[in-house]
Amino acid sequence: MRVIVTASALVAGLLAAPSAQAATGTTYYVDATAGNDAAAGSSPATAWRSLDKAGDLTLGPGDRLLFKAGQRWSGRLTLKGAGTPGNPATVGAYGQGAKPLIEGGGLTGAAVTISDVHDFVVDGLQVTNTDGQAVYRTGVNLSAKDSGRLANVTLRNLSIHDVDGAGGHSVATAGLLVSIRGNRTPTFFDRLVIENNEISEIGSYGIIMWSTWSRRNGMTSLYPAETGIPDSEVSTWTPSTGVAIRGNRVHDVTGGGITPMHTKGALVEGNKVERAVTGRTKPTGGNVGIWWQGNDDLVVQRNEVSGTGFNGPGSDGHGFDSDADNNRSLVQYNYSHHNDGGFFIAVSFAGAPTRDTVVRHNVSESDGYEVFGLSTATQGTDIHNNTVYADGRVVEVKPPLAGAGRYPLGKVVRIYNDAAGVKVRDNVFLNTAGAGFDGKNGAIYDHNLYWGTPQPPTGPDHKAIVADPELAAPGTGGLPGYRPLDGSAVFDAGVSVPAGTDLAGTPVPDAAPDLGAYQRAVPPPRVSSTFTPKGHLERLADRDPATSWRSVPKPRFPGTVDLTYALDRTFSTVELTGSPDIVYDVQTSEDGTTWQTRATGVKGAATLPAEVTTRRVRLVVTGQGRIQIDEVRLGVPAATGPYLPPGGAPVVTTSFPSASALDNLIDGDPGTPWASAATGVTFPGDITVDYRAPRDISEVTLHTAWAKGQGVTDVSLQTWDGAAWVTRVDHHLIDWPSSSATVETSTMQLPAPVSTDRIRLIVHKANLEWGNLALYEIATR
Repeated sequence: MRVIVTASALVAGLLAAPSAQAATGTTYYVDATAGNDAAAGSSPATAWRSLDKAGDLTLGPGDRLLFKAGQRWSGRLTLKGAGTPGNPATVGAYGQGAKPLIEGGGLTGAAVTISDVHDFVVDGLQVTNTDGQAVYRTGVNLSAKDSGRLANVTLRNLSIHDVDGAGGHSVATAGLLVSIRGNRTPTFFDRLVIENNEISEIGSYGIIMWSTWSRRNGMTSLYPAETGIPDSEVSTWTPSTGVAIRGNRVHDVTGGGITPMHTKGALVEGNKVERAVTGRTKPTGGNVGIWWQGNDDLVVQRNEVSGTGFNGPGSDGHGFDSDADNNRSLVQYNYSHHNDGGFFIAVSFAGAPTRDTVVRHNVSESDGYEVFGLSTATQGTDIHNNTVYADGRVVEVKPPLAGAGRYPLGKVVRIYNDAAGVKVRDNVFLNTAGAGFDGKNGAIYDHNLYWGTPQPPTGPDHKAIVADPELAAPGTGGLPGYRPLDGSAVFDAGVSVPAGTDLAGTPVPDAAPDLGAYQRAVPPPRVSSTFTPKGHLERLADRDPATSWRSVPKPRFPGTVDLTYALDRTFSTVELTGSPDIVYDVQTSEDGTTWQTRATGVKGAATLPAEVTTRRVRLVVTGQGRIQIDEVRLGVPAATGPYLPPGGAPVVTTSFPSASALDNLIDGDPGTPWASAATGVTFPGDITVDYRAPRDISEVTLHTAWAKGQGVTDVSLQTWDGAAWVTRVDHHLIDWPSSSATVETSTMQLPAPVSTDRIRLIVHKANLEWGNLALYEIATR
């Protein structure tokens, strides 16, 4: 690694103490060239010289330890002490020039150590720790052990770069490491802030935080092979609270970019992570741009992650990862692009599942291999209102990495093992790669838009929208390209899901929201009523359940409440919160004069027999006594289970002996194969698909990989006319061009579209290099 001084490593003048800092305390100065350790250290003229002298100081409330800008020190800096609330101890810089540089020289585990502090600020230092050897080192280590609650610690404006590693990663080392140990006194940080730092050229993690106070569920160990911490030291989960990791730039690290562990209510916001998991020399393993483990209620938002490296299937390489033992993670408003492994994964240990993760209002652009991966024992992953541009970028992993090879985009949504409770709703999938979507384990697809695929996976979706989303400039780099243009099919096309605002901060309205990461502005309706008083009627539809409208104590019944919207609203439910015993009719009107009754609401809720699109909604209220209404909400209910087509799920049968699941032929995923047995294959044979309901078919496309070895080469297509099979394509001959893992296609065009509920393939010949034939998907259009 090389020692560099970046523009962000410059300081302009004395770094002022926080404005809340009291006038108490002493300021100490350190000058590497003109200082004298025998001097008082209390002025620039009497500055100390060495890190050893500075490290002897125990800082107190209001004390400041300042290093001269533009100078460098070799060795280890040890910081200790504590301030008080509103009067912290501070370590920083003074003078003009580059940030003062602490060079660990690769001879110390951490170049800067900060131990058991509270009410403490470290601001504006530059840190390296390299001698070019393949040994794991750390730049800055904030540590605590058996110290109880440690509040109000801030690490900001640090430039940490060129820190040695062993060509992979270890959770025990990082550019910036926060480590909590011990098992006698529960220890945690409260209101820890890590902000506006630049961390680069690190031979392990960029930023990582963990604690031995992490034992719960199946989490009984803390990576002992990497940390050296025995399982006996791991104690009952005691999370750090009020943690904020924000505004940092992390790039060119061989491990993960940012990894918070063992926190409650933490915020990871506004960070930029580039080229994590790159420059590795270890041939095995992988990592993720931003990932987290053992947290509750973590919010990961407004981050940009790109260029994360990949080492083949099973090695991660994604932008974001809700890893084991997390509860209620919220991943929103992020921009993920060109990460070689994909955008987002949720993974777990069997005994420590990750639960109830929400991934919403994000943009994924040109992420590789799999956009979403949901794995082992994860429960309740809700993926909604994301915009995905999947262009099928082929990821190349080069030797000496163990996963060396070429990997096209395999799936947009991949579900592994027993991951359950997956919901995919209100997303925009601009999928020019034709990648597949897993629908197993009860996954729910509902009101998503699909575009760009030869055969969109309309089957498993309750209401698939197959249309060009008409985005501004998708795939050109940058978030503005993903805004929908006027007339887009995304408008008012979704189901109602909990969401406050979109990627740009626009409120998400009730009734049918827009699809994807962006929501067009929908003004709240004008409200009028025959009830008195009429003041504050706007509170009925201000999207704030804490505000309400109340009538006079004895209102005159029946009365009306009218809501007039500036834009069409689509809905099939109405919910009134406030007075649960209100009885009301729901009416709509096209002209404001003629009203049609749609449903009757009881106990605050009404369900219409079908969706209605209108701008005028009237509630005709009957009852007795004072009325209070907190909010009137229109809605489009989300599906509660997987889609089943009319007549039930399609069925595939074959005369060939099977070695794998026939359902793979119609699962909407061209990456999952069906194969015959390797013996007993005779021709002709047939494969029949019963769709259980009529569909219009103009072409049938066959998907196969390793086609020269196992693809069908002579096939006829028949359809059922209600009484007999009719041949539509006779002896379609296929000369597959290659034999590789890449899925190839061959399409049979019908002479004219046919409405039928069944198709049959008569296979006359196939390549049987390994004794079997195989098909990956039979797709109709």
